[in-house]
Amino acid sequence: LVHCATASNGILLPLIKEHGPPPIYLDYIRKNKRNLSSEDDCSTSDYEGSSSDDDESMSELNSINGCRSFRSLCQIVSGQHLDGSTAKIVWGRLLKVVDAKEEDVSNLTPGRILSIVEDGDTEEVLRAFAGLSDAKCDSLTAIATSFRDGVLCDEFLLGDATDAEIRSRLLSIKGLGPWVVDMFLLFQSHRADVFPIDDPAFRHGTSHLWGVYGKAEDWGLCRTKNEQVIRDLHGPFAPYRSISSYYMYKCSGKKR
Repeated sequence: LVHCATASNGILLPLIKEHGPPPIYLDYIRKNKRNLSSEDDCSTSDYEGSSSDDDESMSELNSINGCRSFRSLCQIVSGQHLDGSTAKIVWGRLLKVVDAKEEDVSNLTPGRILSIVEDGDTEEVLRAFAGLSDAKCDSLTAIATSFRDGVLCDEFLLGDATDAEIRSRLLSIKGLGPWVVDMFLLFQSHRADVFPIDDPAFRHGTSHLWGVYGKAEDWGLCRTKNEQVIRDLHGPFAPYRSISSYYMYKCSGKKR
């Protein structure tokens, strides 16, 4: 975090002070504490840093039927190409069709999604009621099938696999593109060096923070025509570009 706070003439420092450390950094601290605890010859109770926080983190990793990453992917896909408020509405409707809610998502499982498909209710339930496009329905079906068949699982997606391994596996699933993978690695898997250049909000935040204009609509930064500019601006934060990326969302809604 110190590296990112001082890189590029400390441009992130005001955002860090305003919004606090990002989840990726807090997750890094928790993992380091667990590693130190496991290497210590002392018992867990004797290690000052080991407490319920770490236990809760591990519990969360394997929480609710081991479907944490499944639900995250469902939420990311359901909200793709939508503004924040609309994405929240669609997510709420998707939860409702499986008798789940924000406070208790345990009913959203691969089996529940596949049962809707197998019953022939995709059009009426997922498409019409939840508001998902045909492409998103196909993607959710592919994700659910992959979890059922063991191609995807929390142990792999939230474990020790490399970013490249996770990216390759997810991209092999129908309907999952680079944007979905980046959102998962950044906001759910909390990987250190995610660079979500395909996300318009990330590019808008970059444009706002550095005060640069590009060749996209409304003089925004273009994914292709301004790629090198964006990479150069975030380059000083490597190998922790997830942190600089995180703060782009904190200023992406602000006007230039």
